[in-house]
Amino acid sequence: MIKNIFKDKKAAIFDLDGTLVNSGFVWHKVDVDFFNKRGMDLPKDYIEKIASMSFKEMARFTKEEYNLEESIEDIITQWNELAKYEYINHVKLKEGAREILERLKTADFKIGLATATSDKLFVPCLENNGIYEYFDTYACGSEVKRSKEYPDIFLLCAERLGVNPQDCIVFEDVTKAVMGAKKAGMKTCGVYDNHTSHEWESIQKAADICVRSLAELL
Repeated sequence: MIKNIFKDKKAAIFDLDGTLVNSGFVWHKVDVDFFNKRGMDLPKDYIEKIASMSFKEMARFTKEEYNLEESIEDIITQWNELAKYEYINHVKLKEGAREILERLKTADFKIGLATATSDKLFVPCLENNGIYEYFDTYACGSEVKRSKEYPDIFLLCAERLGVNPQDCIVFEDVTKAVMGAKKAGMKTCGVYDNHTSHEWESIQKAADICVRSLAELL
């Protein structure tokens, strides 16, 4: 399968959360703790609403939607503080993640990371899991104006990799992000994750190909 999926491609761009690492529990815990500290329960549709947003967009939405007094910067700082410990110590790779990166690197593929997560979180996470060195570059949501629903972050990552968008394949676990990558003219692979399982049907319809585990590509 790996030969067919990567045929005629020169680069692979990976999402982080839910695609390469099992980190859904972190953000659920962060969200629950964040709202609990304000005497609120976690809104039922909150996670779905923010799924494809950049970190700054998430903070702006949260501040405006729930009438919070804190600044957008203060909200982001609080989230980072709550999440940092978990990313450094408890977030682990999903099945097949290390192996697929190794295979791509051996095959001289360019490898990029396109994530809404801050580099303060994903860099130590990748380092502690021993895969940081596989990536040629990365693009963060804070570096572009629009969320992953749009092609911006994927185009930025491709530019930094030095490849044309049509030469890239993108791995994502969120429907809107899959659509954003397709708008960039890239091939897409939907990856199943328990925390976005409610989107699996729409992901299967949106993506060019889908896998329930990265191990399937091996």
